Amino acid sequence: MKTENATKMLFLKNKPEFLEIFGFLDCWFDESNRVYHSTYAPTKDLTHSNGTIVQGGFVAGMLDSTMAQYILFTHQFTLNPLTLKMDVSYILSCRPGLLEVQSKVLKMGRSIAFTTAEMYQDGNLIATASATNKLVQFYDNQ
Repeated sequence: MKTENATKMLFLKNKPEFLEIFGFLDCWFDESNRVYHSTYAPTKDLTHSNGTIVQGGFVAGMLDSTMAQYILFTHQFTLNPLTLKMDVSYILSCRPGLLEVQSKVLKMGRSIAFTTAEMYQDGNLIATASATNKLVQFYDNQ
């Protein structure tokens, strides 16, 4: 628990600035289910269709970021996951407001990881993603 809290505090202290654009709120790791969670609250600034639908690229970015955060978090920022390929399925429109993204690692190798993510809004699955990540060692840990 102490390691998890310390790792979370390290992430929050050094989180990328682009997460603010997405409306990043919080993150946590469910150790028992091996699921990483991130919450976001995108605003109308990220929308089209008269402020009603969050643009798909931002949805993809939130999914991608949460999959990367899983690897960063569980490896205590010693590995940098570079997205080589990502596939996104849009199921329902994403509206401005509270979102939860859940990510999992399907397989973790020495140099490649395969991840998945699901995005929920108001209890509804609205988008899914899968990714292939190249794992690169960080040389300057914060």
